[in-house]
Amino acid sequence: MMNGLYIHIPFCLKKCGYCDFVSYENRLSEGEQYVKALLSEMEQYKGTEVDTVYIGGGTPTALPPHLLIRILLGVKENFYILPGAEITVEANPGTCDGHYFQELKQAGVNRISLGVQSFVDEELKMLGRIHSAEEAKQAVKNAKAAGIENVSLDLMFSIPLQSKESFLYSIKEAIGLQPTHISSYSLIVCEGTPIEQAVSQGKLILPDEDEDRDFYALLVETLERAGYQRYEISNFAKTGKEARHNTKYWTRNPYIGLGAAAHSFWESRRFENPPCLSEYYAVCRGEKERVSEAITEKDAMAEFMFLGLRMTKQGISKQEFLQCFGVSIEEIYGEQLEKLCRLGLLECLGDAIRLTNRGIDVSNGVFCEFV
Repeated sequence: MMNGLYIHIPFCLKKCGYCDFVSYENRLSEGEQYVKALLSEMEQYKGTEVDTVYIGGGTPTALPPHLLIRILLGVKENFYILPGAEITVEANPGTCDGHYFQELKQAGVNRISLGVQSFVDEELKMLGRIHSAEEAKQAVKNAKAAGIENVSLDLMFSIPLQSKESFLYSIKEAIGLQPTHISSYSLIVCEGTPIEQAVSQGKLILPDEDEDRDFYALLVETLERAGYQRYEISNFAKTGKEARHNTKYWTRNPYIGLGAAAHSFWESRRFENPPCLSEYYAVCRGEKERVSEAITEKDAMAEFMFLGLRMTKQGISKQEFLQCFGVSIEEIYGEQLEKLCRLGLLECLGDAIRLTNRGIDVSNGVFCEFV
């Protein structure tokens, strides 16, 4: 198993109305200090081999280019990046132009993940996005013109004001730009966000559960017809363009997380950096310990099941479970597997166990059987 590296950039020009990720508005003045802390944290892993690097946020491209380039140079100085590594940067279409993409390409970035969410301006405005549909299209063109051909787009569904027609329009606009990868999620209304407040006050109305499933079915049908294979519940890719870094999370490969609120799965333990910037700086100075938790065998088995089952194409392997834990999967989860197969939520195909289409629709309930 090869290591992945995740770096969190917790800055945004404007926080979106649905977002509860760790990100901060109006604190870009701390950019230099934050990058210095990241470089210090990297030194703890000097010489570690990685084959994927993912810089996410927040909005990494809210940083001025020279700071993001400094981070990438720091990665090269402190880690051994294997040949052919996947190096991804998340970008907001409203924060990067062609010159920015050119600088990222020169620094070794070979994959861009663009947070588009919608190609309907009214929906973007409601979500609190700072870009327009036209800017999103231009960002894809700019990335490709800079030589970054591996482009992923994020789309959101089940949002207020959205219809099946408008979502289909966004899907088709995305396909027309010929990205290599598309991630699509239903809106999760998080407590304390502006959208949650508007929904609770009756100012915005969310689609119901049946409508949500209709959106998802439309997504799967349209993307698969256009040649995008669903390899994970919310992720679709052209052949060979699956997100290698994100796949590490679902297959329990080790990864290092750097930055405020970043998580690591490293040496059979999980680590978590504090979300508060001042506390994160203290960790980097050695004045505070990051949260660390050993993973019990019971927890590891549960993670194997509910993370691996997200991989809709390959599912989980009985043989791999046996190799990992020294017991058969039936010995530990035989009762749950028999029940879920009987209900038509799982299917066993030789060595593989996978969610059925019906199981995908109620996947959270399926996963709970193993927790």
